[in-house]
Amino acid sequence: MVLLYTPQKTAKSGSMPVAEIFALDYQGLGIAKIDGKIWFVENALPTEKVQLRVIEEKRRHGFAASHRILRASEVRQAPKCRYFEQCGGCQGQHIPIEMQRRSKQQALVQQLTELQTEPIEVMPMICGEPWQYRRRLRLSIMYNAKSQSLDIGLRRKNSTQIVNIQQCEVIVPELNLLLPELTALLRSFSAPRLLGHIELVAADNGIAMLLRHHKNLAPKDRTLLLDFARERGIMLFVQDDRQLSRITEANPLYRLPPALELNFDIRDFIQINAELNRRMVSTALDWLDLNQSDNVLDLFCGMGNFTLPLGRRAKSAIGIEGVEAMVEKARINAEQNQCENVKFYRTDLDKSFDDQPWAACRFDKILLDPPRSGAAFALKALCRLQARRILYVSCNPATLVRDAALLLEAGYIIRRTAMIDMFPHTGHLESMTLFVKKE
Repeated sequence: MVLLYTPQKTAKSGSMPVAEIFALDYQGLGIAKIDGKIWFVENALPTEKVQLRVIEEKRRHGFAASHRILRASEVRQAPKCRYFEQCGGCQGQHIPIEMQRRSKQQALVQQLTELQTEPIEVMPMICGEPWQYRRRLRLSIMYNAKSQSLDIGLRRKNSTQIVNIQQCEVIVPELNLLLPELTALLRSFSAPRLLGHIELVAADNGIAMLLRHHKNLAPKDRTLLLDFARERGIMLFVQDDRQLSRITEANPLYRLPPALELNFDIRDFIQINAELNRRMVSTALDWLDLNQSDNVLDLFCGMGNFTLPLGRRAKSAIGIEGVEAMVEKARINAEQNQCENVKFYRTDLDKSFDDQPWAACRFDKILLDPPRSGAAFALKALCRLQARRILYVSCNPATLVRDAALLLEAGYIIRRTAMIDMFPHTGHLESMTLFVKKE
């Protein structure tokens, strides 16, 4: 028998129904219900009455933007950033920071507590400054043939167009100070069509900058760029269609207690919130309750952000990463920091690692910090290691809940959890959850 599905006729794309917002989800979207269907609404708060602009409609839910606010919430605040209405970088500047944090924590705790009957210790949220916290910024660049000008800034919401910006309220002050000068420099180039994008990182030893361009820069433009970097002490990298080149001798680095310095490449992933990264690492060490007899495993270790501090507290630490270039950087970082009890190996964690030589070791404690897709492929082999404690650092609550269910099936329970407000004013939710082996 063939079943034919007839879609419900509620709001159509482009239409503008009116709705009452009754809740806020962890991503900062208002929640409304129209004819029994749930709608997630940008720039809308509980108690508000809004006219919606439909973006996308699915069978059981839809997405919309707030076209006009007919009745505003008393707690709605004016966005601090003048580009908020156009820019796609932040989604929640109209929401008081405590409300943002509360909705994220409630969502995380509710999902985890549904997994087990044992109580979960909900620890205080790890918070920092809600503004000027980002140490990394990527600027899009596009030559506008119609106006014969160079657009430099961030992408518009749901668009490939660029919002020209002169400042950003969530990046660190030293990058903000650089933006107007950098914009003026690039707009003075003789061949602006060749420019691709800019990456800026406020490292602990200065600002690093990568300019992506096509073909070769004109000699005049290259001289302007080199003079700009030299005068401001910028660590300069350029990348054309073939390769990345480091122009200055220094490499960017960041510091972690106790007295660790991690070198990184301009394109490497690092946590963009330096303060909360340090606090997250410190909390991880405390929760794992490390001592000098512990052997620790760090999965998805990158270049050693957790592994090196773990090694300072434990008998030994092994870091596992799937990207060979990151493993090499981690080994260099271990050597430069004289971490002789730390080893790194490249292993594909999208499949079982039972056959790897390092997996034959005994591990007392395990930390994993997977990508948004989670760690489902690695969990069966991980559970066979029979570690007493597993600390899961997550950037996606959906995959955390999925993977937590697998750990509970393998004989672990959730002891405690905490949300990390790593990215204020955005829908991102970072968290740490401690699993312990049942006695």
